[in-house]
Amino acid sequence: MTDLLDEKVIERDFFARPVEEQGDFLAQTWCNHCMEVDLGMTNPKEFESEDRVWIEGDCVKCGNSTVTEIVEDDEE
Repeated sequence: MTDLLDEKVIERDFFARPVEEQGDFLAQTWCNHCMEVDLGMTNPKEFESEDRVWIEGDCVKCGNSTVTEIVEDDEE
């Protein structure tokens, strides 16, 4: 993953998330190529920048790249 417009992008460990949460993120996807929801994702990689967190992977149906943005609660 490269820095976009000089924005610092850091790879995170997707597999450090609880297994149930991993499954939810891998199942709840949108593929821009298939134009379908919840097809699933393989080969996930998680990234963060200053203002967002997302998971990139491959669509289970067509194999094209798909991205799921994660909204994280600030509450601890």
